[in-house]
Amino acid sequence: MELRSTVVIITISLFAGFSILFLWNGQLCSPIPLLVNNDCRLSLIESDNFICESDAVWNERKTVYETQDKENMKKRNSNIFFLSNWEPNFHCSHARRIGQMGDGGKWVCDPHRLKARSDCLIYSAGSNGDFGFENHMKKVMPHCEIHTFDQRRYTCPQNVCIFHQITFGNGTHPNNSKSWATILEELGHTQRKIDVLKIDIEGGEYSFFSFLMQSSTKSLPQQILVEVHPNKPNNIHAFFELLRKHHYAIFNKEPNLIAGSQFFEYAFFKLNSEFFKALPTNATKK
Repeated sequence: MELRSTVVIITISLFAGFSILFLWNGQLCSPIPLLVNNDCRLSLIESDNFICESDAVWNERKTVYETQDKENMKKRNSNIFFLSNWEPNFHCSHARRIGQMGDGGKWVCDPHRLKARSDCLIYSAGSNGDFGFENHMKKVMPHCEIHTFDQRRYTCPQNVCIFHQITFGNGTHPNNSKSWATILEELGHTQRKIDVLKIDIEGGEYSFFSFLMQSSTKSLPQQILVEVHPNKPNNIHAFFELLRKHHYAIFNKEPNLIAGSQFFEYAFFKLNSEFFKALPTNATKK
């Protein structure tokens, strides 16, 4: 009888131990941190509640950012501009390509983390009738609300996205365009967070982003996925410096060889201003 009681006690103890270990491990790996886990407080603050990872890992990311940011500030001459300029300075551990292979697909930073956001909101501009990105994103994140914009009239696949015939601009340039603030107001999104902006407007990014960055900080998308088209080197540098000034880090870069050797796809992630204040040498200040 005594032996049986001892076995029962040992079994219960082992079960309890494994249960605690399982919960503890799940807590560390979960994209939705439990209240008892304070180890990812820094990353949550500095990624605007998007990334939860240990302070040690997060600080290593900051070191990588600082090192590459210094290199990015050096303007290099090259026949192919993007081969020598503006490399990624941030890393998303589970970035995923959304959309078709080749032209049209975009890399999204850790889309699984969007599962924690019941009001996930995605904008896709310049689809030109290709809804591959929207279809794939809806399959991966069925709860996300997707709005597609183009200056021509198209029809979204059923139960995938909502289409708007709109030209992005500042309200006067280009003609009949609408500003970012106007679009958010008309759609009732002024109090919502834009999680992802996927945009391909055939060179119009140079003027559009100068308009976009004049908007309130809270209205800016957390991720920007954009094809950057050829332009004068000074204009390209100004484009990236503008995004950098507004706390966007580059997490992906790839050539679009279908379009040509001068066309590159970039993906940006917006960090909280605290991320840059806490850099060892405050590298983002010129």
